[in-house]
Amino acid sequence: MQEPGKTLDEMTLRERSSIMSMVAEALEETAGQAQEIGDIRYAVNSTCLANTIRGLVSDLSPRELRAAAILLEQGISLVASFEDRMRGGSTLH
Repeated sequence: MQEPGKTLDEMTLRERSSIMSMVAEALEETAGQAQEIGDIRYAVNSTCLANTIRGLVSDLSPRELRAAAILLEQGISLVASFEDRMRGGSTLH
């Protein structure tokens, strides 16, 4: 049976940094894919969000955890929506 996930409050600093870096990398990877297919808006938005997340990694004080959680949720949602579109064969014209 799988353990329930931890909140950012429950994670160590190393775990927080790791998950934030992982989400930023996923955003950057999908930004590259989006640029290749001509979805410039997604590429720019995901790159900006990745940079914002990376900037917050250096200041993961307890007062910044709520902002970090919101950014992570947005990043994960953005990547998931892009991947859903790609699976559906949707392309921009």
